Amino acid sequence: MCFRRPALAAMLVGLLLLSGAGCGSTAATTSQSPTATDAPVLDTARVARIDVPDQIATSDTLRVHLSGTVGPNGCYSLARIDEGRTPGRLTLTPRVRPPTAADRACTMAIVPLDTTHVASPPFEPGRLAVRVPQGNQPAVTDTITVTDRP
Repeated sequence: MCFRRPALAAMLVGLLLLSGAGCGSTAATTSQSPTATDAPVLDTARVARIDVPDQIATSDTLRVHLSGTVGPNGCYSLARIDEGRTPGRLTLTPRVRPPTAADRACTMAIVPLDTTHVASPPFEPGRLAVRVPQGNQPAVTDTITVTDRP
């Protein structure tokens, strides 16, 4: 009978440990087909302001400084800045990689956006609108004068 008590106690401790192993997990596990895991869905950074020069030449490199937030916690990161050009307009879309199930513990500090995007010449003479779309909020915009004189 002395042998049964330690064995029973060991079994109970083992059951408690095994049953509680997943209680701290916050990630949901679902089976996905291999085609469902293509590229991560990217969000747009929240841009509060952009800084551009008042004037550039057609052959100048344009530097656009973007300020705002990347995300509400440390699991968010700036993935890239998409650039689109049409006559008289430069559209910049800062793409953010949101947290995934693979992310571990994240810092709870807000991740600031403080980066400079470099747009290569040439630029057409005249007014150039720089636009940063903000999802369902108004776009952040500024205007530059492009001159053909250096």
